[in-house]
Amino acid sequence: MNADELGPEQSIHGVSWARMHGGYFGDPDVARPLVAAVREVWNAARPDRIVDLGGGTGYLLAQIRAAGVADVPLTVLDDSAPQLAEAEKAGLACVRASAGAFRRAAVAAAGRRTLWIMRSVLHYAGEDGLDPLLRHLRAQAEPDEGWVHQTACFERAEDAACLNALYRKMRTEKWYPTMADLRERLAAAGWRIEDVRPAPTLHLEARELGLRYGLNESDLRRIRAEMAAEFDGRCPAYRETAAGFQADLDYRIFICRAAR
Repeated sequence: MNADELGPEQSIHGVSWARMHGGYFGDPDVARPLVAAVREVWNAARPDRIVDLGGGTGYLLAQIRAAGVADVPLTVLDDSAPQLAEAEKAGLACVRASAGAFRRAAVAAAGRRTLWIMRSVLHYAGEDGLDPLLRHLRAQAEPDEGWVHQTACFERAEDAACLNALYRKMRTEKWYPTMADLRERLAAAGWRIEDVRPAPTLHLEARELGLRYGLNESDLRRIRAEMAAEFDGRCPAYRETAAGFQADLDYRIFICRAAR
């Protein structure tokens, strides 16, 4: 959740980030469902500020601004200097901090209503860190403030187990819950879920995963062999290819509100 924990991923931050994974995080069509959800919540409540937690280069906020949400301050909170450098170029307010450690006062003045947004961040906390992160985020929000986040989670427990095994083999602590588990954790942390919507699936290729996580060809072959032995083709979210393997991350958009 902070710069040190990003490890080898820092090497693909900045302008190269938008090109990763087939351009998923720099594709306006991919972002459109989340942008629409944010605009809908913003129109209903007209908060004083929108803060993108773990907002990276500010791409999502730029898309939100282009969609007509232009008369409200937009702030990127991230702990990666290369990412924030790109966000500053886009004319966005920037705060360097971790989503798991920031304080509300750093991004929102007292008495000013805030809409919190996030895309593809919660899995960085890992299984043990997810509940503390959700509680921390709730502690920074005022009652009834909205939080719209796009988070990777799985309808089937088997798919979640498969992808979590893959990430362990890639030597990362990232962790993906089932939808049912995430619902329970959000509620326990003080977030009221108002709606859950589909978002585009992220298709992952072995070679890009190797680049992102500092894995060499030997590592990728080992992972492929271990996944074959452990799952033997029984996981629809993971499959072998001639070039190595592919995996799918399912995303959902959660429209939440801080419970009273």
